Amino acid sequence: MMIGERIRQARERSGLSQTALAHKLGITRSACSQWEADDGTAPRRERLEQLATLLGVSFEWLATGNPVTPADPDFGAAESGGEYHVRLSSDQRELLTLFNRLNPDSRHALIDLLKTM
Repeated sequence: MMIGERIRQARERSGLSQTALAHKLGITRSACSQWEADDGTAPRRERLEQLATLLGVSFEWLATGNPVTPADPDFGAAESGGEYHVRLSSDQRELLTLFNRLNPDSRHALIDLLKTM
């Protein structure tokens, strides 16, 4: 399976249209379409990381197609530190997407704020 097919599969399993995904990433729908096209271009690493987080799949699976969980070899599960976790809810994915857009100082400030709540 090529990278475009994995992006499309992850997007569809997340219930997002190309337009909705583009909106969440702050890009054009045609960019999403280009990633999913057989002869299209692949997203840059930073964008691929955002896609993985937003779509609730592992970066490794999205980038390489290597399965990361034996239970579902055709779809990458989000992972952290070698531990497998359930797929994130849409709210959690959105929160992570927004967090990933912050610069490092803003990330630390947000973490400090959340710790006080």
